[in-house]
Amino acid sequence: MPELPEVESLTRGIKAELTGHYVTDIRFSRPDIREVIPVTAIRDALLNESVRDVSRRGKYMLIHTIRGSLGVHLGMSGMFVRHNRADPVKAHTHAIFEIDHEFEYRFIDPRRFGRLFAINPGEIETHPFLKDLGVEPLSPDIDLGEYLFQRSRASARPAKTFLMDSQVVVGVGNIYASESLWRAKIHPLESVNHLTREQTCDLARQIIDVLNEAISSGGTTLKDYRDSQGNEGKFQGKLSVYAREQKPCVVCQTLIQRTVQGGRATFHCPFCQKQKRRKKALKIRAPRKALKINSNISNKKI
Repeated sequence: MPELPEVESLTRGIKAELTGHYVTDIRFSRPDIREVIPVTAIRDALLNESVRDVSRRGKYMLIHTIRGSLGVHLGMSGMFVRHNRADPVKAHTHAIFEIDHEFEYRFIDPRRFGRLFAINPGEIETHPFLKDLGVEPLSPDIDLGEYLFQRSRASARPAKTFLMDSQVVVGVGNIYASESLWRAKIHPLESVNHLTREQTCDLARQIIDVLNEAISSGGTTLKDYRDSQGNEGKFQGKLSVYAREQKPCVVCQTLIQRTVQGGRATFHCPFCQKQKRRKKALKIRAPRKALKINSNISNKKI
């Protein structure tokens, strides 16, 4: 599934290409994908309007006009790619957005886990798909390390599961959680409330670095992801643990292990990411009561 770097790379490309241009036609090939497509609401928000901005919230790309916004989620296999109008329409193309009567953006999603939806002006923070999302890890307005430390104190969840909770922090999906934990030398099964403030702040730094490096590489393409021009990402060539089961760790040469957490594959180095073993608290037994001595017996002559 495309994660924050992929959606951010796509958003930046679309923003550069689309801002200031008009949406002159919108066509749909089916009434639903993951859910029913709100065709009328999307047309009301975009049709014959100039695109004012393109932004990202979590794994959602948002295309804004004065009348509202289009929300796009790529799901597992979705693509939002620029085409010439004369290009043949590929299978699984569910929506076409014509721009200035000159070119098109096509939403293609073979597995149909994606989303297209409309947002009314001023309702981005309250929209059902967006209102419960956690903090943006790359936001300059937050101390990510301190935030994660405070959120983790009341949670006994494994570190990787915690990072992938979109109500805590958005966009740190399976690939980048595995990579960040490896860089921070934290076992993915380590209880997050066992981490010290120093460990949590280091983990936050690794998350930020990994995400920024992936964005600079255009994201990660393991199978389907493409940017707005149809190009693959390049970060897959820089992965240190993800999808490297039984290959040597790039630091210590120990073979990378694969486990499953919450139905998702997890990759880690068993040497670099040793899980802490907590000593069991010693049970202190209450002192035994002194035995009562029968004076009659003790005074008997032997």
